[in-house]
Amino acid sequence: MKPESFEFKPGTVEFLTFKDRPSMKLAANSGQVAIKGLNFKDGTIEFDVESILPGFAQSVYFHKRDEKEQEIVYLRLGKIGDIFANEAVQYCPYFDGVNMWDMYPNYQAPALIEKDDWNHIKLVIHGKRMQVFVNDDTRPVLDIPKLEGNYSEGGVSFEGASYISNISIRPNDTGYLTPEEAPDLTDHQSNYLREWAITEPSLLEPGREVTRDQQPDGELFKESITAERDGLINLTRKFGMNQERKVVWLKAVIESATAQANFLDLGFSDEVWVFLNGQMVWVDKNLFQQDMSKYPKGRISIANTRIPLNLKQGKNELTLAVANDFYGWGIIAHLGNTDGILAMEKFTPPPVVPIEDINQYLGVYSSQTAPVKLTFTSENGRLIGKAGDQPSLTFSYRGNHVFEHVKENLKLTFNPSQNSLVLFSGGQEYKFTKE
Repeated sequence: MKPESFEFKPGTVEFLTFKDRPSMKLAANSGQVAIKGLNFKDGTIEFDVESILPGFAQSVYFHKRDEKEQEIVYLRLGKIGDIFANEAVQYCPYFDGVNMWDMYPNYQAPALIEKDDWNHIKLVIHGKRMQVFVNDDTRPVLDIPKLEGNYSEGGVSFEGASYISNISIRPNDTGYLTPEEAPDLTDHQSNYLREWAITEPSLLEPGREVTRDQQPDGELFKESITAERDGLINLTRKFGMNQERKVVWLKAVIESATAQANFLDLGFSDEVWVFLNGQMVWVDKNLFQQDMSKYPKGRISIANTRIPLNLKQGKNELTLAVANDFYGWGIIAHLGNTDGILAMEKFTPPPVVPIEDINQYLGVYSSQTAPVKLTFTSENGRLIGKAGDQPSLTFSYRGNHVFEHVKENLKLTFNPSQNSLVLFSGGQEYKFTKE
């Protein structure tokens, strides 16, 4: 245990004898104390630690590329003596500097942590797998089915006010642990919505809510995202840290053989607005350490909320706006009942069809069965429609004289040769004639 073997902030680490052992004493403000020159991939990390209380966590980092990309195992010191505390020990990765503790509630467990005494910690890492032992080398308290970090090798460091002794790093000593990730049991379930179309994130000012009129046009869902283990749509891995509150939109399609009442079990972090076929059906918050935090303790889980979904026969567009400004960002979407479900897939934006002669659709149209007149103009090659004094709407061209406005569930079918059109709205048809 020599100072020259470690990197640390001056004045925050002492090398001394503690309880008859050569030890390293870390101050509360030491930050990470790294082992010099070590690039660790597979093997065993083993050490003894006695925490200096009070404190929040006792941490060991591995596969550390930098402060933004690393993996961590830590003891929550507030759970000392509580053998039923499920969060006593936790593993999680960092993505772009974000500690993802709230995205992986399955990667934590109870542990018998000793107070005012040595705790023996051992990590065995091999490929995608890791086992964590606390004060008992015969039975792991954590058996991680898949390491989630972006990098498979890097530095090792320690953090938290404590005495540390008997550090042993044994590369390639992996015991009987196999390197392949363990099966994901949710792969056996067809209920998860695993494929989504997605927009780019945008700023959402504090205190501002999402409204129905803010739903993006279909053309803006240019990218897609696929679920990771346990059905997690990991927005932090895709977009990185949010310095400010941001919102992103996701869209999927559920096709049903019949109209049916269903429900969606949704895990989310931190805020969500849910739209079905263009209509807002649910708003919810999962805000850590606030009154609206969801079980389990603000972490993501399909137990966070249950949303009624009244599916129509045919294709249903499910659109989510998800906001974040605290730790991990993501969703897990699990449809309650798959009876009569024909497909669950990402939304595919309709093809952009050029309008050959937009002028043939322009003008004022009236109807004997509808009380308003429809006025159509053009702007930048797009068809703009206005019904009486209502706000103008921009319609998308689908070809063969057909236009749609998805958010308002409107369809227009023009017949230029007869100077007429048919408006489809709310399951009704209205015929209009050009004046």
